[in-house]
Amino acid sequence: MYRWMLGCCLLVTLSFAHASYTLHIVTENFPQFQYINGEGELVGTAVDKVKAVLDKSKINYRISVETWTTAYNTAARDENTCIFSMAKNEQRGEKFNWVFPISKFITSFYALKSSQISIDSIEEAKQYKVAVIKDNYSHQFLVKNGFIEGYNLVLINSFERVFELLATRRKFVDLVILSDDQFEFKRKHEPVSELLEPVLTLRNLDMELYFACNKDLSPHVTKKIVNSYKQLGFK
Repeated sequence: MYRWMLGCCLLVTLSFAHASYTLHIVTENFPQFQYINGEGELVGTAVDKVKAVLDKSKINYRISVETWTTAYNTAARDENTCIFSMAKNEQRGEKFNWVFPISKFITSFYALKSSQISIDSIEEAKQYKVAVIKDNYSHQFLVKNGFIEGYNLVLINSFERVFELLATRRKFVDLVILSDDQFEFKRKHEPVSELLEPVLTLRNLDMELYFACNKDLSPHVTKKIVNSYKQLGFK
């Protein structure tokens, strides 16, 4: 009888712990992969995929939308945290568990059409001031390729005011790096984006976005997410 009661108590405790567990997911506004729509809802192609996998796993979770720097630092620091959509590179490779891929993307340098800027290489881009989101993939890529923060590399927290920066503060920034998907989304929804044009596409980069988690996230939770991703048969 004692053993039976002990077993029942253990099962109840485990069930309660499972029910009360919540995984923290952080992300940023990054159209068209994930963004807040006019109704205040988080939507996008990446959101659809992430939610499908997590719902299949039966794990309780909450998603918060932050600036990229805040989201990245939170996922790197807090063990019960995952992040999307994040590109994988050498600097980040050992810091996270790369749980499943979300989508590939292409990145380009953009400039105002009126600026008549023309470049054929990253080396030529170094003569201009380039705006990039702090701590994102493009920031790390440009630093690795010789750009200098405070000289030809301008760090910003988001691209919400990027068009204003390009149009009104020419001495502050000449170029901006955007994913081509991000630009196409903005072009459809923000007429002012028609003032921009791509001047150099980084076609030699094979960049893929991932759902990634803190290295110390419970292996049990990680396994459930991976299994759910495989069961859904995403390509």
